Amino acid sequence: MELQWLEDFLEIAATRNFSTAATARNISQPAFSRRIKSLENWIGADLIDRSTYPVQLTRAGTMFLPGCQRLVREAYRLRTDCRNVAGESSAMLTFTSLHTLAMYFFPKWIGSPLISRLPLRTSMHAADFLESIDHLCSGQCDFAITYVHPDGPPVLEGGPFESLQIGKDRLILVSGTDDSGRPLFDIDGPETTEIPYLAYSWSDGYIGKLATLIQSRWRRPLNLSTVYQSGLADGLKHMAVAGRGVAWLPQICVAEAMRQGRLAQIGGQQMSLELEIRIFRRAGSGSHDSDALWQHLKQCAALPQYKSSFEAAIDAA
Repeated sequence: MELQWLEDFLEIAATRNFSTAATARNISQPAFSRRIKSLENWIGADLIDRSTYPVQLTRAGTMFLPGCQRLVREAYRLRTDCRNVAGESSAMLTFTSLHTLAMYFFPKWIGSPLISRLPLRTSMHAADFLESIDHLCSGQCDFAITYVHPDGPPVLEGGPFESLQIGKDRLILVSGTDDSGRPLFDIDGPETTEIPYLAYSWSDGYIGKLATLIQSRWRRPLNLSTVYQSGLADGLKHMAVAGRGVAWLPQICVAEAMRQGRLAQIGGQQMSLELEIRIFRRAGSGSHDSDALWQHLKQCAALPQYKSSFEAAIDAA
């Protein structure tokens, strides 16, 4: 038995597609299939019904799933506890977040005066939304940082999870600019005029849905024609700067390009959405260091200057 076999099973249970699951696990599909088969041989029963598309769990697989989730979670928690008992002066706190937040938010947040006073050692796993949530659910990290909006898809509302707000951002519609700094595209033009659209790929299950939410609130249907897709906000940003279309992007991601005049916001506030940045953890299962950080964050949340720093950060962006 190998721990990676259990993690492979959780991936195929989530995606129901061998190719997608293998890509997420960063191995070839044949190697992934062999590892699933090795797990089934060890269990002594078929866990995956390969005769359907998408694949389904067998009755044995359905029974095995919750126990597998607990085993993986407990294995990582036990490793953390053992490292703490071994006497490390400060355990490594593990985070996962969206790529945008890992690049543009986390460094400033972890280095802010209220947080940097703690003697923290941290590691970051940047991923798309679904992988970030799965990472936390399977016990592979201490904390997950992601965007949340009340009208967006629910984020870990069920189960033993708790969260705190640690920042704010805005999702805004941007366009590249011409030599005089004017937007290349205008959503207020004739309805028959197609606007090239830089869209989030299916793997980003959250920001893409929020962009759809904004469109539904516009006074008339937008004539957007998708010309490019990416799961990375930075990828969409560079395409927008190159003049390839319009995109909804987190303000924290495009702030510098807007200050330089390479991007411009279009559509005004009606085409934007304010987002909370929240940190999640599994309640009651943390190490001493992760509990200390959580209690510190809860104390900071009561300070007026802490919440005012959200506004300052978004205004600076």
